[in-house]
Amino acid sequence: MKIIAIGDNVVDLYPADKKMFLGGHAANTAVFATMMGLEAAYFGTFGNDARGDFARRTLSELGVDISHSLQYDGPNAFTTMRLSDGKRQKTVGEPVQELRLSPDDIAYINTFDLVYLNNESGADAFLSAITAPKVYDFSTIDDDHVFKKIAPQIDLAYLSGKAKSDDDVEALCRRVAAAGCDQVVCSRGLRGSAALVKDTMSWQQALGVKAVDPLGAGDAYITSFAATLYSSTKPTLDAKVSESLSHATKFSSAQVRVPGSFGHGAALIA
Repeated sequence: MKIIAIGDNVVDLYPADKKMFLGGHAANTAVFATMMGLEAAYFGTFGNDARGDFARRTLSELGVDISHSLQYDGPNAFTTMRLSDGKRQKTVGEPVQELRLSPDDIAYINTFDLVYLNNESGADAFLSAITAPKVYDFSTIDDDHVFKKIAPQIDLAYLSGKAKSDDDVEALCRRVAAAGCDQVVCSRGLRGSAALVKDTMSWQQALGVKAVDPLGAGDAYITSFAATLYSSTKPTLDAKVSESLSHATKFSSAQVRVPGSFGHGAALIA
């Protein structure tokens, strides 16, 4: 299976540890796909500064194809991570640059078996032109206007619903399905996860591991869930969904045990 992740890469700075780690939903997804043994590419933009060099180098060293990504004149996107009263706070230091896709870019993207996008990819205008199966990360968005615009154009929707009850999660998934996407998955951290596929709800308990850094857990979850669902050889759809929920829970639980989204940090570039 070949997966391409379109959108953001962000260098996460940890001043207290004097370290930095590559993150960003799309970059994380591409890395997690390679960790699963899949062929993966990242399509996005890099700054031409030292942090941008770090981002490109990290993806390349981890086996992600970045050959079609773009470089711009300016600083790479970054955030600063700090602890306040025991809680992590993230401050955006430089936003992700806008992404524009050419007809040649679209043709390249359509050679993949699975395409990942999110609400920060800047590629919503190109969804109809992308014919390969599309996974879309809505993250914490809870807006029917957005769902009605995006859902009919995608194949699998991902939601983050950590603070929601079971009833609220099911209602949210059904709203996305009613808007036009009949495959929806929602992760909730220690509260487990749920999937609504072809009008059937399925639930998965969390493993309850102690997290070193929860950054990137949702990206790990949707990467594993989507890749498993679309490659599963199980005989029934219910079995495929069950397998996908189980694999995604185990994979994402492993990722929270390393610093940053997936480790591979470097000395901080302030």
